[in-house]
Amino acid sequence: MAQINITLNQEEFLALMSCDCNEFFRTFMEKGLNQALKCQSDQQLQAKPYERSDERTDYRNGYRE
Repeated sequence: MAQINITLNQEEFLALMSCDCNEFFRTFMEKGLNQALKCQSDQQLQAKPYERSDERTDYRNGYRE
């Protein structure tokens, strides 16, 4: 099972704490879900982004901000 780490720098954290609860929750969920999808993709492809290996099963197209 993959471990998910959510990292916020100090400026991001302070900005989130100063905004309303809905914005904080939305941003927290967005970062958490994006990290979960990234971990799931790594597991499914059996490789990290840009990693070359014999175990790799497929390729990824990338993503947009």
